[in-house]
Amino acid sequence: MKPIRFAAALLLLLACSYADAQTGCPGCTVNLPTLPDDTLYLAPMPDGVIGQPYDADLSFRVPKTTTPVHAVDSTTPPGLPISKIEVTGVEGLPAGMFWEANQLVFETATQTDGCVKFCGTPYESDSFIIIVKLKATVLFLTQETSFPLRLYIAPPVSTNDGFSMNNFTGCGPTTVTFTNNIPSNGNPGFTYDWDFGDSTTFTGENPPPHTYTAQGIYPVNYHAVIDTVGYILTSVTVYDVDCTDPVNAPDLFVRIKDGDNVEVYNSSPAINNTSLPHTFQLNFQLEPGINYLLEVSDDDEGIKGADDVCGIVPFNIFSNDTFNVGGLTVALNIIHPVTEVFSADTVLIFDFPVPPVINAPQGLTVCEGDEPLVLVSSYGAGNQWILDSIYIAGANDFLFQPTQSGLYQVLYATPYGCTSISDGVPVFVYPLPAEPVFTNTNNLLEMADTTQLAAGNTVQWLLNNEPIEGATGPEYCATESGTYSLLATDPSTGCTAVFNTLVTFDPAFDCTVGSKEPVWGSVGIYPNPTTGQTTLQLDEAPQNDARLRVWDAQGKLVAEQPWPAGTDRFELNGSTWPGGLYLLELINGQKILMGRLVKQ
Repeated sequence: MKPIRFAAALLLLLACSYADAQTGCPGCTVNLPTLPDDTLYLAPMPDGVIGQPYDADLSFRVPKTTTPVHAVDSTTPPGLPISKIEVTGVEGLPAGMFWEANQLVFETATQTDGCVKFCGTPYESDSFIIIVKLKATVLFLTQETSFPLRLYIAPPVSTNDGFSMNNFTGCGPTTVTFTNNIPSNGNPGFTYDWDFGDSTTFTGENPPPHTYTAQGIYPVNYHAVIDTVGYILTSVTVYDVDCTDPVNAPDLFVRIKDGDNVEVYNSSPAINNTSLPHTFQLNFQLEPGINYLLEVSDDDEGIKGADDVCGIVPFNIFSNDTFNVGGLTVALNIIHPVTEVFSADTVLIFDFPVPPVINAPQGLTVCEGDEPLVLVSSYGAGNQWILDSIYIAGANDFLFQPTQSGLYQVLYATPYGCTSISDGVPVFVYPLPAEPVFTNTNNLLEMADTTQLAAGNTVQWLLNNEPIEGATGPEYCATESGTYSLLATDPSTGCTAVFNTLVTFDPAFDCTVGSKEPVWGSVGIYPNPTTGQTTLQLDEAPQNDARLRVWDAQGKLVAEQPWPAGTDRFELNGSTWPGGLYLLELINGQKILMGRLVKQ
């Protein structure tokens, strides 16, 4: 069978499961549409805006078999059962954002529906690639993989009547884009002037992106002139004419001729017995560059004949005035409607803050169980603590107490959303040595399990909290009653563990007097003392593998060798050891035998 490769759609779905390192957004609600039982589905993830709170619930359903996966990824064989899906990690969320899902592992036989809440206030604007790491169990085969998930955090947008600005606030050099809200759409009659507030201007409809390099408050001013209506002769008012009839007032009408003497307007029918002054409402569109003729005429048959011309006035688009030509007095009302739009907005540019500094008044190393360390940010507010490049949910105070080893940083965000990050400080939380439990047998105090003592660890016996001189081995012969303690120390970290108990001395036994025979339980040790080579002889070979450990008088492990099952004789070479007393320890299952060897 070829390896199962899950499709991007399945991976996208599973991205929103859970990660124990990224909590802090509890309370999501599962809200799914009607779906098939065996399917994969993920609600769309909305975009966000920098500096604005983000809160979104995403519901999803994971598949029970690879059939839905095959529908979107032909390389995945259909019909195979998926027994378990588990998310192992998520990386790359923007600063200030966290997420939490309703469970970590999906046993698909009983649970396929879930949800995840994304929350926080993003400090960064970009299209983020979030790396999701997961495992899936198919036919008892567990596979690990990772994939990218996109999250877009948009820059802020400001809009007014004249224009819009994208990314109008920023930290450090910031590029702002402008959108003209009164576009010409290619039509003539539009002019624009822009002033960006930093001694930079632009004349045109669509300015290019503009970069502000220095901190400051920049007023942006916009001026649009919309001259699309042109010139209109709205009315002609006739005040006086010399073409009067003997009995009645003239029947007046007006007409307009263009520069080629072609009639382009006529107000007929005439106004019978026109009373002066009289206004003719024309609303006639004038064209620039043409010299027109305005004729005022009487259409009745007076003394001067039919359609008497009472006067002719030459004019153009600028002739908004009163004219006297012969006996004709006439006023032309010409308008030129122009719309002007003045708009203003503000660009705010801030400097990046000085990076915070982490102080550690109690140092950077601590043993487990000791009073915790304290890390202190140089900023009193606006902090976000980080461990190994992962933002710690809820860690926003200026103080932080680390509980695990790693590289710690703190991010500082100004009230305007500008951020800076500190240098990392390495914190070490060291584990304690294993508790050195010991037993009391006829005044002989012996460690219960020396195998728990790590190589290089030392031990020290104490009586009533006072060290016993020279008592640094895994056993001690008590000579008086009191509270005996065994202190285990890891010299590389300085961390210690202690076990103590009240011992009542039994005078019936004297464990300081040893046997002169070279025996060790049922083991013979010879020669003893030795100059190097020593033979260990068992009466009966062990049925299981055992281990032989050798300790010096200071309690340090100097040798450890296997004792194979079925072997009753062992050659121990101590030629390179310094002279002195050594403790031999044979461990066979739960049985521990001890003896002493003197090296000359």
